[in-house]
Amino acid sequence: MHSILKHRNELGYSLLEALFQLLIMGIFLHFFVLFFYWKLPIERQLQDYYATEWELFAIDLQALLVDVDDFNVHMGNRAITFTNERGKIEVGQSNNVIRKSINNTGYIPLFTNISSVVFNHEGYELNVEVTMLDGWKRERRFAIGFRQE
Repeated sequence: MHSILKHRNELGYSLLEALFQLLIMGIFLHFFVLFFYWKLPIERQLQDYYATEWELFAIDLQALLVDVDDFNVHMGNRAITFTNERGKIEVGQSNNVIRKSINNTGYIPLFTNISSVVFNHEGYELNVEVTMLDGWKRERRFAIGFRQE
């Protein structure tokens, strides 16, 4: 047994070993290329994700502003409060999120990854300007549907 452990294979690096390592390297190179081929559509999809999130926020906010009794902009144009059939609703920024509260009971996030938001009320319109964390600015006008008595 001791003589087997002392026996060294001094034949060198064989052609079969070289071909095997070349095959392994080729497989890893294919995965490397496939990774970058896969990465570009994912990055495009993430950019589309933020556009989709903005549109969903716009749809939600417009749906809230349909039948409003009173409307106020406060906290230095950083938040709005209004009353509709669901009760008193507050929409404003907290950290990096625009969130809504109904009758001061909990918060629901409406739009994320924002740096700042500015609400401007002009007659029957609400202008919302949002600056994202990456510097992009988005702006949208919303119609305020005041309830007729």
